[in-house]
Amino acid sequence: MFSFTLAVKSEGYVRTRSTRVFLCAASPDESGREALDWSLEALVQDGDELIILRGVDEDVLERSTLTDKDHDVVRDEARDLMRKIQAKNVECDPDRKLSLILEYIPGRITDTLDRLIALYRPDSVVVGTRGKRSVLSGLALSVNMGTAIGSVSKYCLSHSPVPIIVVRPERKVRKAVEKRRADPKRGTHFES
Repeated sequence: MFSFTLAVKSEGYVRTRSTRVFLCAASPDESGREALDWSLEALVQDGDELIILRGVDEDVLERSTLTDKDHDVVRDEARDLMRKIQAKNVECDPDRKLSLILEYIPGRITDTLDRLIALYRPDSVVVGTRGKRSVLSGLALSVNMGTAIGSVSKYCLSHSPVPIIVVRPERKVRKAVEKRRADPKRGTHFES
């Protein structure tokens, strides 16, 4: 299997005993972008390490049909994404020093997440949700909202040995809040 790993450290980055490690599944769609942006804006701090997983469709990377030129296209895409991540980090906090690792790996995303959790032993995993596959029920936090989550985030919540942070796209959060506020049965005792 073809895979591609890029590792970059901010100038002056030093790993210490208090360094936290986060793994973020960052698909190219809206949910993956939101998860990555949220990780950079609200989660990571100076001295942390962020591993970004970008799953790649196996059909795109089959060795029998792939040429060196095709590999170069994937490598260029990975390098471009890493530059964007570095720029976003500087935009969020110019003084923050991070270790960034970008993993481009083909295969089933759930299997890849399991392997990367075993390899990097992150403190937590950040995933986005498209909310297309199922309605999660039984969790105290989401029973009242009927939060719809995707199959990857559902898999992570039920199988991961580390805590999972599920990031919903901001537009879906706003839509849910507006819907709750417009509900005439909703009491005013929770207004804010």
